[in-house]
Amino acid sequence: MGDDDDDDDDDDARLAPEPEVEDVESVGLLAPAKHVHAYDRVADVLARWRDEIDGERFDRAPAGLRNSGNTCFAASALQCLYHTRLFTAHFATETHDAESCGAARGGTFCVTCEYQAHVRKALDADPADAFSIGKLTSSIGKVAKHFVRGRQEDSHEYIRGLLDAMHVRWLKEHAGEDAEKTLDQRTQETTMTYHVFGGYTCGEVVCGDCGHHSRNYQSMIDVPVEVSARGAPSIEASFKANFVDVETLDGNNKYKCGRCDAYVRATKGSKIHVSPNVLVVPLKRFQIGRFSKITKWVEFPVHLDLSPYMSSDAPLEGDAPPTYALYGVVVHLDFCGSAHSGHYVSFVKLNDDVTWCKCDDGRVTETDEATVLKQKAYLLFYERERVREA
Repeated sequence: MGDDDDDDDDDDARLAPEPEVEDVESVGLLAPAKHVHAYDRVADVLARWRDEIDGERFDRAPAGLRNSGNTCFAASALQCLYHTRLFTAHFATETHDAESCGAARGGTFCVTCEYQAHVRKALDADPADAFSIGKLTSSIGKVAKHFVRGRQEDSHEYIRGLLDAMHVRWLKEHAGEDAEKTLDQRTQETTMTYHVFGGYTCGEVVCGDCGHHSRNYQSMIDVPVEVSARGAPSIEASFKANFVDVETLDGNNKYKCGRCDAYVRATKGSKIHVSPNVLVVPLKRFQIGRFSKITKWVEFPVHLDLSPYMSSDAPLEGDAPPTYALYGVVVHLDFCGSAHSGHYVSFVKLNDDVTWCKCDDGRVTETDEATVLKQKAYLLFYERERVREA
């Protein structure tokens, strides 16, 4: 083939249109260009620490966390995060470099430094003791800008604020202050926050005429479920509604199929495509625009199997099924159904798989599974029984 033919091929390649994102991802979830934290560490070091090394400490009740003025929302959240053993294992086995974040040099606040200090204090504390939360509440405005010291905040928002702040800190340590602009989205989703709590959902629309599948993938840190007076009576029923049931797009709501180039009848649904190692389920009890809370009891299981809600081509599950065990529950005890007052407590399970502890600020008492299952849960924490393969 001559040089002119080669030039023509090059021109054709340059003129070829860029594929749409949905067309690229129709063949599968795009891989990250690089990793901020290596996932092998989760499957090896952290899982081994969880299963073999930490047994003695998590056989005992945790120390309490003193209330320093409307900090029960943080205390209940931190007890469940501490009992997220994969995440705790990271801070127990790899020291966060304070020099890299500037905290040691300039005395600035670093949420990762503060959370690491909290974890190590909790690991060393006597079960009968209680200690102060410290800067994770006294400097709460630096965890997330909308938090105000001394104000009762939302426990779920506090957890998300902590995890997001640590996630961003790790990105910047890896790729500089502009990391959120320079790193591709999939690479940004390879911090320890995402390795432990993260997964992906897959939304899919199927054309009723040509059968074309249009897919898009969305990262997740938790899986919220709706709570309403007439809504699903259990977590499994909510998951079925979210990840099994499909919606028919028809009439005035027809789907514009790119392949048919026409508005057509179609079905729309969603599946879990990558299961998280730790599944957090917030129950959406607080009504937007109102000052009331939905106080309905919703049944939740001790063991949860995500298999019925997974994509048929889920890529990273390996041989271990996505089965989970409940280990933490946050409860909001309201006063007369108010969304803006009340008290947060948490329940955490010890390593013997039998004993539960109720954590009420500085007071920690033993309880049992039957008591936990009667609670009107606000947040549920499930641990994957075997860590995901990749």
